[in-house]
Amino acid sequence: MTPWRKLIALAPDLAAKVRRVGPPKLRVVADGRVLYWALAVPTEEDLEGHAAWPGQTAPSLEAWLVERLAFLEEAWPGVKEVMLLGVWAGNPPRLEPIARARVKAKEVERA
Repeated sequence: MTPWRKLIALAPDLAAKVRRVGPPKLRVVADGRVLYWALAVPTEEDLEGHAAWPGQTAPSLEAWLVERLAFLEEAWPGVKEVMLLGVWAGNPPRLEPIARARVKAKEVERA
């Protein structure tokens, strides 16, 4: 199972953690390479509003996370480790681990 699939399988838990911790943005790092520097986390209200329009497919934070992770999986299918970090404004920005998944590990490590 790829790290992307491991994180997608944990989407409900990831969404709950993102809600609880409340980062305004997420950083996605795969094999030590930043794929998304500061991906803005939409509010539940914004997601519900956008889902009402044709072509919008993410009515919840969980669905949005799955959509973003699946998109990244297509672009970077062979990675061995994926980390999601919460990002807050500052100089330097404050970073907090949200989740990490590895190919070789039997379970996904949650920070």
